[in-house]
Amino acid sequence: MRSSIRHATLAVSLLALAGTACTTQSTVTSAPATSARASGQVTTAVDDKAAGLVPGDVKARGTLTIASASTNAPMEFLDADGKTFIGFDIDFSDAIAATLGLKATHINSTFDAIIPGLAARKYHMGMSGFFMTEARQRVVDFVPYLRDGSALVVPRGNPLKLAMDPVTLCGHRVAGEKGSVQGSEYLPAISKDCQAAGKKPVDVLLFPKLDEAHLALTGGRADAIMEDSIPSGYRAARSNGKYEVAPGDTYKPVMTGIAFPKASPLAPAVQAAVKSLASDGTLERLMDKWSIPKAALLPDYS
Repeated sequence: MRSSIRHATLAVSLLALAGTACTTQSTVTSAPATSARASGQVTTAVDDKAAGLVPGDVKARGTLTIASASTNAPMEFLDADGKTFIGFDIDFSDAIAATLGLKATHINSTFDAIIPGLAARKYHMGMSGFFMTEARQRVVDFVPYLRDGSALVVPRGNPLKLAMDPVTLCGHRVAGEKGSVQGSEYLPAISKDCQAAGKKPVDVLLFPKLDEAHLALTGGRADAIMEDSIPSGYRAARSNGKYEVAPGDTYKPVMTGIAFPKASPLAPAVQAAVKSLASDGTLERLMDKWSIPKAALLPDYS
């Protein structure tokens, strides 16, 4: 039996990760999966060795329930119909499911609600560009699949001459997504450093969805957005010149992982599927499809 201390610790961890936002979850559609199916432009067959690791109850049900946030292009977002999930994580999780002889069911959730939902075992796994931080690994387990970091998005022309250099952010309004590493860890830490140096703190603006942060930027309510590096470049290139990525190196590169409830018996099967999809070239083909830079490929999968 878990002790009351363990429950209290978990509750504190979840609050720290999740913030205070609530969410209305919904199931969104993706292309149907079969034992040999097209994942985007890639056909995936069952890997018998990986499929043999799938727990009996999951195999009997035949589906993987996967939670993602729908405003994180190119990782996961809604197609023009406003209903269909598309993106790298969607294609790749569909390919994982197919490799395991399963179908994928995608759940649309706000980012900050996914890890608490996994801890409560609402989903089999979460894929939403999760950085594998120490704080998150205390609550969920991960299977790594990419590498990413943070970048700064600014209005076109970068009028305030900001950069992905913490010193330049002091006294400015910087937006982030609730539950993100940028919003919960990086920006508050940078703000404290500003104050310690005798400068104005960062005015941290947090939004339930990245789309709302981008509206704040283009509407002049924020000076910049700190977000994952891969989505920042993808979105900036497709913003019709509304904003751009500020200069500076990728901030704190870290592994990105598929998240699971602690001690999930499904994780070994998914890890085997990821390795299979890396070795047969599916991972890199999907990276090319969604303009994921080669630098995001983990050395073990190259």
